[in-house]
Amino acid sequence: MYELLFDIKPQTSQIRVTIRLATLLSRKGNQVYYTHTSDSIFTMDLLKKGIGRVLYPDDLQWFTPNLALLDCLLKEKGSVYTRYGIRYMYVAARKSMDETMIEQMNGIPLLYLPPSPYLALSQSARETDFIDKIEEIKEDHSRSVIIGVLEEEGYSLAEIEQVYKAIKYCGINNPGYQFIILTNQGVIEEKLFVLPENISVYRPHDLQSLLPLCDMALVRGDGNANIECVFAHIPALEFSSRNLNRITPLKLEKQIKETIGNRDYLINQQKQLCHFYQQENLQIDSLVNWIIEQLKENK
Repeated sequence: MYELLFDIKPQTSQIRVTIRLATLLSRKGNQVYYTHTSDSIFTMDLLKKGIGRVLYPDDLQWFTPNLALLDCLLKEKGSVYTRYGIRYMYVAARKSMDETMIEQMNGIPLLYLPPSPYLALSQSARETDFIDKIEEIKEDHSRSVIIGVLEEEGYSLAEIEQVYKAIKYCGINNPGYQFIILTNQGVIEEKLFVLPENISVYRPHDLQSLLPLCDMALVRGDGNANIECVFAHIPALEFSSRNLNRITPLKLEKQIKETIGNRDYLINQQKQLCHFYQQENLQIDSLVNWIIEQLKENK
C-alpha cells in the first residue's frame, strides 16, 4: 500500500484531530508515521497501534513517504517537503460548521478534521479516591463544582498565577463554589497559600471521568480540555493568552456567575457541537478512501 507521514504541531488539540484518520489509514494496510517533532501525550498510544515515528528532517534523506499530511500551522515546512520531492496536503482542526472537510489553500488540498473521543486511561487508586471525593461534594446540590484546566501548551507561569489569584478571590467570596485546580506547578500552591476550604489543587487527571462531575470548566481556548468539555457536555469558560493577561477577580467572578446562570443553554450548545463532531467523524472513512484514490491517480 502507501506510506504516509503526519507532521503536526505538538499540541494535544492539534494531534488529537489526526488520530482517527491516522488509525483508519493504518487499518487499511498503509504504513503510517508521525514525525518525532509531533510528540504529545498521545504518542505512546499511537505506537501501540502500530503507527511509527521518524526523525524530522534527518530521516527524509532516505525516507520518502507517498504523502505528508502537514499541519496548517506549520505550513512554512511545505518548502522542505517540496525540496525532498514529497507530495503534501494540509490538515487543520475543524472549528466551524461552515467549513467543509476538503478545501484548498494555495492550490494544495486542506483537510479539516473534527476532534474525536479517545479511550480513557485506567485509573490509579489515588485517582479513584479523588473521584469519590468530588462525588461526595456533588451530593450537596447547593454547591457548584468548577474545574480549572489552564496549564496546557504555551502557557506563561506569570499569567497563570494571575488567574489563580483571581480564582482564590472568587472562592473566598463564594463559598458555594468548589474549585478544583489541576496543576503541574508545585510553586502555584505555595504562592496561593493559604487556600480556602473550597479550593483544591491536584495534579492533572483523566478528564473523561472527572468533567461529568463538574458544573463548568475554566480552560484555555486553544487546548485539549475545551474539546473534552464538548464531549462531556459541560459549559467551558475559555481564555486566550490575551484574556488571561486582562483577568481581574471581579471580572472572573462575573463571568462565572453568567456561565452558571446560563448553564442549561450552554449545555445544549455543547450537545449540538458534540453531535456535529460525531457525525463528522463518520465521514473520516470516506476521507481515507479519497486520500487513497488521490495517491492512486498520482502513481
